[in-house]
Amino acid sequence: MSDNFFEKALAGRTIDAIYGMIEFDIPVHGDNRGWFKENFQKEKMLPLGFPESFFKENKLQNNVSLSRKGVLRGLHAEPWDKYISVADNGRVLGSWVDLREGASFGHVYQTVIDASKGIYVPRGVANGFQVLSETVSYSYLVNDYWALDLKPKYAFVNYADPALGIKWDDVENAEVSEADKNHPLLKDVVPLTEAQL
Repeated sequence: MSDNFFEKALAGRTIDAIYGMIEFDIPVHGDNRGWFKENFQKEKMLPLGFPESFFKENKLQNNVSLSRKGVLRGLHAEPWDKYISVADNGRVLGSWVDLREGASFGHVYQTVIDASKGIYVPRGVANGFQVLSETVSYSYLVNDYWALDLKPKYAFVNYADPALGIKWDDVENAEVSEADKNHPLLKDVVPLTEAQL
């Protein structure tokens, strides 16, 4: 947990490096029993910049992955928008790379995420994280249903590409899937066009 984990005011701020990304401070209320948070509340978050377009298809799916310390996942850009957060006492080093056509192609943003922070990630921006705690439950609220036939629409970039300048934690000893190890370097990624998104 960060020093200011409890009782943050709900707030949202845009990420200058990647157009359309928003970082949210999430109020977490704690006592001797543990803690509680309202992870997402549409009515409160829309005025803070959460895009109304997230709900246009009326499809919502929530996914949770459980990973242990040192696991590194990514970098994947799926064909949907997502709101990511941590659902337990864990922490991750989150990293994002813009794979959309345009001036911010290849731009990177990194931050540590615990349960008091949420990130809105627009489609076309690759998402990845490395687990810093013993375990973590990483939650993805997405605005389309997963289907195998959507897999060809995914875009990927290699987490270890030096051109990205991502500062992972002990990347040499990270546990990474074979698929993630073999994603293309940024120079070989074809930017995603508006039509593909």
